[in-house]
Amino acid sequence: MIVNLYHRYSAREGKDDFLSLKDLNEFLKCQAPTFLAACDRDKPGYIKMLFRDTDMNQDRKLSFEEFTKILAMLTDDAHRISHRDDRCGPDQD
Repeated sequence: MIVNLYHRYSAREGKDDFLSLKDLNEFLKCQAPTFLAACDRDKPGYIKMLFRDTDMNQDRKLSFEEFTKILAMLTDDAHRISHRDDRCGPDQD
């Protein structure tokens, strides 16, 4: 399921198996709008900063392994929601 979701955005139009900044932007806006709406993540530049911070080898594209770091953030956010915890605490992005 997660792999299929990744491939929905990474393997379009004959592209390689990586996410561009545009792909990540589309993924987050379509698949994780509540994540973006919290904690000022909807401010201009947030997705670009997230992309840059997650692109560990600085090749300007995200591998599946790098993408899983963003999935961990989304999962943590969902877990906090389920417990009605503060989504914007000091240990957040």
